[in-house]
Amino acid sequence: MPARYLLSGLCVVPIVWILAIFPLPPWPLAAALVLLAAILWRYPSGFLLAIPAVLPALDLGLWSGWTGIEPPDLFVLAALAVLIVRVPLQRADLVPSGWPGAVVLAMVGCYAIAAVMGLTAPLGYTGHSDNPYLRPDNALRLLKGPIEALALLPFMRQRHRLHADTPRLLGLGIAIGLAAVAVEVAVERALFVGLTDFAADYRVVGPFVSMRIGGGHIGAYLAMALPFVLTLGLGRRRWPMWPLAIAIGLGGAYALVVTFARTAYAAALGSSAIVGLLLLLAARRRGSVSWVLAAIPVVSILAIIGAAASSTMMQQRFSTLAVDLLTREANWKEGWSVRDPGWIANLFGMGLGTYQRTMLLRAPIDRPSDLRLEADATGAFVSLIGLTPLYLGQKIAAPPPGPLHLTLRFRGDTAAAAIGVTVCDKVLLYSENCRGAQIRPSTPGAWENVDVQMDGTGLGAAGVGIPLGKPVEFAFFAPTLGTTIAFRDAHLRDSRGTEMLTNGDFSRGLDRWLFTDDDHLSWRIKNQYIMQLFELGAVGLLSLLALCGLAGLGGLRAALRGDAMGAIVAGAIGAFAISGVSDYVLEVPRIATLFYTICWAGLLQWDDRRAG
Repeated sequence: MPARYLLSGLCVVPIVWILAIFPLPPWPLAAALVLLAAILWRYPSGFLLAIPAVLPALDLGLWSGWTGIEPPDLFVLAALAVLIVRVPLQRADLVPSGWPGAVVLAMVGCYAIAAVMGLTAPLGYTGHSDNPYLRPDNALRLLKGPIEALALLPFMRQRHRLHADTPRLLGLGIAIGLAAVAVEVAVERALFVGLTDFAADYRVVGPFVSMRIGGGHIGAYLAMALPFVLTLGLGRRRWPMWPLAIAIGLGGAYALVVTFARTAYAAALGSSAIVGLLLLLAARRRGSVSWVLAAIPVVSILAIIGAAASSTMMQQRFSTLAVDLLTREANWKEGWSVRDPGWIANLFGMGLGTYQRTMLLRAPIDRPSDLRLEADATGAFVSLIGLTPLYLGQKIAAPPPGPLHLTLRFRGDTAAAAIGVTVCDKVLLYSENCRGAQIRPSTPGAWENVDVQMDGTGLGAAGVGIPLGKPVEFAFFAPTLGTTIAFRDAHLRDSRGTEMLTNGDFSRGLDRWLFTDDDHLSWRIKNQYIMQLFELGAVGLLSLLALCGLAGLGGLRAALRGDAMGAIVAGAIGAFAISGVSDYVLEVPRIATLFYTICWAGLLQWDDRRAG
């Protein structure tokens, strides 16, 4: 028992430390963590509802500037702190047996090797960088998702050993998370283009701040999560839950449509086909599974895709399909060409989190920009090496009507090294209602004072049919690619003289500052399987395929026993497999944690004859 309290305390300590240095007011987050701990102390199995709900829906990176440590990490730690004390584990709960155990151990082994290689590889490392993708500890960021999922696995096994309902509880949690994401997407659409405008060139990001450098993360998540809406229709109280299931399903379907992501549509269609087919098999085995239930996912997704395809925006997306495929193929070839030759790279990869560093060192094009926080005798400043259209921005309060007055100190390395400043209505990818300026150095290599006047009138106006105002962002950028600029002591004051920026002198590092990039090809190979080969090698790719295959077969075996949850789990894994064809899905730790927990549910169904 003392050992369990010690392990629990080791989970609490980082929570307290992170809350103490968090750039935003920590009290709402602390209160939510205390509430979660209190609920789990009374109902430990509630972690299967809370964690899958929080993982996709809660991301404060737009305002905090933090991307390595995220609020869902604190919820996982808080859940573990309670579960370690409250849930008695047996040895059988710790490691699965048979083929599931072998696959999990293989995954752990390949991730351990790749993480060590990523942390020790000097590839492209400049010696100092504050771009998290160009640092060796990028390996730890990518390792976070699998580690969190592995930490939850024993408690998932313990619950299933006693009650055989872990997949269903997990599915309910995922459905709750989908509802929250659908609301966030609806708010974003209402703010900028309106809920019913399907012609505007606007693709939502929802709570996925990871899309600041591109990627189809929200589409991959939605395709994986949508099958779990059917979880609400299972069980003894099936009909009273159907109105809620329909509402969440419609919200998730709307969110999927407005991603305008072709791969997400394909993943949702493939997933619905898997779910529908396996539900038919389950219906033949058990009369409790309705034959009508099997038709719902297929009919719904076909209707969604048909409606989306009729929109002007989606027609444009489909018209560029051939060109975009060529772009992706070029991206795959270029990324693959910079890897090391030899059996080590073939078997074990280049190391976790090394792709961007390798591109910076070896690629002739699509090299990522660098960002450095430096200091001299007069204080801290930021250097931006602009190889791509990279913006370093901060969300600010909507200013009152009138002028905005910006002052800062700036240094350009050459006469062409201009600094750009801009203030726009912006969530993440799309800017509108912008105003700003570009200033070239009069004395290259020397610090100069910059004074800029901008008009703040009209920024942060209310959205379409919604009383909320649009988020406003101030940002720096280097308009001339290939140049280096440095800036410090930034102050932005409104017409009343109120300071709009937080940490404008960078004395607290890059707190509240977040970078985005318009060049999405510099940061990933847009294919999960090629990236897996690049960073984790053939061993890593085979372990991923084995995990997906075994978990999917677990869902199939459960469906053949009449358990509808097996069909849902298999469909979600199928959605991930299809999404990975044109995107690097596991680069988002929150999605990785969710994906692996879904795989654990499939492994639990592998030889469980009590399910259903």
